[in-house]
Amino acid sequence: MKTRASTLLKQETARISPYFKKEPVKTIKQEIKIQDIPAQGVPDNVDVDLKVLFVGINPGLTSAAKGHHYAGPTNHFWPCLSESGLVDRKVTFTDDVALPALYRLGFTNLTARASRRQTDLSLAEQREGIPMLNHKFETLRPRVACFVGKGIYEIYSGKKCNTMGLQPEEHNIKWLSADGEKGETVMFVMPSTSGIVTAYQKPDKIK
Repeated sequence: MKTRASTLLKQETARISPYFKKEPVKTIKQEIKIQDIPAQGVPDNVDVDLKVLFVGINPGLTSAAKGHHYAGPTNHFWPCLSESGLVDRKVTFTDDVALPALYRLGFTNLTARASRRQTDLSLAEQREGIPMLNHKFETLRPRVACFVGKGIYEIYSGKKCNTMGLQPEEHNIKWLSADGEKGETVMFVMPSTSGIVTAYQKPDKIK
């Protein structure tokens, strides 16, 4: 009886005392508040005459909060790029600013606005970014536009993407170089590097 009374007393003390209250465990999602997210998401990291311009759908909340592309802890983009042969060292999301100059690799998104999930964006909002993306192809003149995800390319092209890799030449964007020479940006599709996409494993994404 005495033991039970003692237990009840301890429980009541823990309930009312500020010194015994447990602090809730904060998760990454709880720490990233909407007011901390820049309105324009993540800035482009680009330059003219790039070898590859990577095109994402839109920034996630973590990427927008950190100001870098593919900065989510479960995103496979940077480990895959490190092993792709396009760079000669390990790179992380903090390198996105330097890669246009160092390796001629650039980064942009179809939609600038950040969101927790792609499904938070309407199809109409995503399509609004197509003219601007085409303008980037024509003025920046990348050799390859690499769409990071089949769904992104299907929104952009308006057609079903049946295979990964190089897409039909009819979708290439033609442009004139600074010297007046004709060139074009070829379209390439790779699997999404999002950690929630399980249809493709890391080796498939590196290819």
